[in-house]
Amino acid sequence: MRRTNWPLLEGRTRPLKMKAWGDLDIMDPNAGKLPRERGFLAVEQDWLRIDAGSSSENPIVTLYAGDDPGAENGWEEVQEITVISTTGFLSLCDGGYEPLRKENLATAGVGPYLIRVHASDRTSHEKKPRFLIQVIPGERTGAASEPPAATIEDIAGPLLVRTSFEQPDEWTHLLLALEGCSEHYASITVIDNRAYAGFTVHEIQAQLRHDDKGWPHGILVLIADEQALVSADFPLLAVNSTPDDDDDPFRITLAAAGSFVVNMELGNTSFADWGRSTDTDGIYRGEHY
Repeated sequence: MRRTNWPLLEGRTRPLKMKAWGDLDIMDPNAGKLPRERGFLAVEQDWLRIDAGSSSENPIVTLYAGDDPGAENGWEEVQEITVISTTGFLSLCDGGYEPLRKENLATAGVGPYLIRVHASDRTSHEKKPRFLIQVIPGERTGAASEPPAATIEDIAGPLLVRTSFEQPDEWTHLLLALEGCSEHYASITVIDNRAYAGFTVHEIQAQLRHDDKGWPHGILVLIADEQALVSADFPLLAVNSTPDDDDDPFRITLAAAGSFVVNMELGNTSFADWGRSTDTDGIYRGEHY
């Protein structure tokens, strides 16, 4: 999502009448992990979900950048929570994670933000729910920072590289599926770093570590691109980085990828063996251990 020209939110905005109803989110729409907890406020890195209640009326939302004296009075609920922004971008989104207006709430860039949420009439069927949201930059000096995301250059061994960041829920489901089959994916290192957004096969191969003879430290690369993440069986793009081979990439479902990695590491099969066994749509769906 292009947002380089989005202005920072400065001071108070006029009340915003929502067009789409559902939960409210203060988030980076490219965030990778959705909040798993429930409650009035639920938080994850780059993401705050606000339970908008059971009212059938569209709410009125007022946003503030920073603190606002006297804002605590006249509200039925007031809660606050800290959100860590790792990208320096936060926007008000509807339940479909679509930004409602082009204003960046992360006025101080990367770092912690105290978000204070006021609400009234969340369960009313006669009044429009009202929300007042304050986004207050936290203390930067000495604040704990998130560890840097792993990079391709730092890792040896099989890789799973994410190159599409427009499907946060699907990516989360993919990671949960990986955790459920950990014995077959134990050797894979997941690279979840926005630095590689939109990278092609050749661009990823160029980032691999190589020894002094030009051999990459990781032969196998699985790529979670847009096509992989929008399909229910997650057809990852498999790439052979061996310099002496010219095997074409092919797609392999997540369910079959564990068997593929294990057998390739043991030397039981060749990359070409798997590539020749794809279905007519170019996707390998079989399994063997």
